[in-house]
Amino acid sequence: MHVLPPITMTDAKLTSSTVPETPPAAYAGGTTYALDDEASVAGAAGLQTVYRSLQGSNTGHTPASSPDWWEDIGDTYQVYNGGTAYAIGDRVIETTLHKVYESLTAANTGNAVTDTTHWLEIGATNRWAMFDLLRNAATSVPSSMTIVLTPGERVNGWAMVGIVAADVTITMTSVGGGGTVYTYTEDLRTRIVADWYDYFFEPFSNRAHEMRIELPPFTDGIITVTLTTTEGNVELGALVIGTAVYIGQAQHSAESDVLNFSTVTRDLFGNATLVQRRNVPRTNQTVWCDKSRVTRMLAVRESLNAAPAVWSAVDDEDDGYFDALFILGIYKKFTINAAMPEHATISLELEEV
Repeated sequence: MHVLPPITMTDAKLTSSTVPETPPAAYAGGTTYALDDEASVAGAAGLQTVYRSLQGSNTGHTPASSPDWWEDIGDTYQVYNGGTAYAIGDRVIETTLHKVYESLTAANTGNAVTDTTHWLEIGATNRWAMFDLLRNAATSVPSSMTIVLTPGERVNGWAMVGIVAADVTITMTSVGGGGTVYTYTEDLRTRIVADWYDYFFEPFSNRAHEMRIELPPFTDGIITVTLTTTEGNVELGALVIGTAVYIGQAQHSAESDVLNFSTVTRDLFGNATLVQRRNVPRTNQTVWCDKSRVTRMLAVRESLNAAPAVWSAVDDEDDGYFDALFILGIYKKFTINAAMPEHATISLELEEV
């Protein structure tokens, strides 16, 4: 079993991203756009859809109805302006904090987005949603996304959670290492086939989670992640980069469970009213840990106190138990039992954030 604590992502570490955040200038029909120029089109409540020009000499082609001339590369919101009067429900982004806020009052002018009387924090912007591990939100764009990270420190592992994509490619380059030092490419499309009927008729899905502990630990590594699909949007719930720690061998009888927040109420006649809400995955497992690693486990327990990380009880993602025992979350129980002379048993109760 491994745990992958994430490095803290900053502006300096997120070198580039194809996911739009600050919207470009609004599209103007009389402007001639060059290849790869970007323009935005305003929607309701502050929504901004960003388009990229697919050709040069691009004049008078309305982005939403000209797919040969424009490519939709994703949505964002208007940038907060203290001089603008916002209506109830209008959304803005604050580019320093990389967060989205929704106006709670009418004629909302000059009130800082941190003023909770006038603004509600919605969460991270679309570009930064994949790095916000405390909310159940995903980065989502049409067709493809490419993210370039410069950790500035040694890392050996990566994990992706909540993937909706057909293919992924991850590379690491290093000046000190002489160029490309790591490449990983995976077709994420899969089917769960148990018999001949499934073989012929089971629809395709995609892997929801990926985790690899195989990055070469270069201090000057630059990591590029590309996700693509041919249908709909690419989504990524979380991208975690860090240095994985081996805890030990997970034992049989591990459990996968959920916290169910749905409600069932009945009236006087027994008729049910069902309100479906989120399931929060959780797992319970026992891990055998060599006695020589117990001191390291004490440090891990302390550093991950109320701190989210990726926990994987099964290293092989093709194993049928991989998804069931994969958690991006926190530990609720981390008990080290020193009953054995050479091995400790660690009882872990993990819960998704």
